[in-house]
Amino acid sequence: MGDLPPDLDRLQVIRLYLQLQLDAVDAKIRESEKPTTSGGALVPPEPEHSVDGDAGFRIQHVPRGGTLGAVVHRGDCPDAAGGRISQHEVEIALRMPGVTLCPRCHPGSD
Repeated sequence: MGDLPPDLDRLQVIRLYLQLQLDAVDAKIRESEKPTTSGGALVPPEPEHSVDGDAGFRIQHVPRGGTLGAVVHRGDCPDAAGGRISQHEVEIALRMPGVTLCPRCHPGSD
C-alpha cells in the first residue's frame, strides 16, 4: 500500500477510512444481491455479535456530495447500519471531518 505513516494515530485514521470504504462496498454488494423477483435467492442476515460485551457501535457510510461522511450509531439502534467498531474507533472517527453521531440513539451519552 505504499508508504504508511509511522505514528499510531494516523494509522488508525487510515484503518477507519478503509473500513468505511469497505462497508460502503459491502452495502452495495448486499443491495445487488437482493432478489429482483420472487424466485431470487435470499441473502442471509448479518450475524449479530457484541463488541466489548455490549451492543457496541456501528459506523454507517453516508455519501455527501462526493465526499466521505459517516454516522456513528449504538449497535442496537434501529437505524444502525454499517460495520461494528469499538469505543476507541468511535473516538478516532469523531475527529474526522464529516463524521456525526446518530440523532436517534445518541451514542456516547451513557
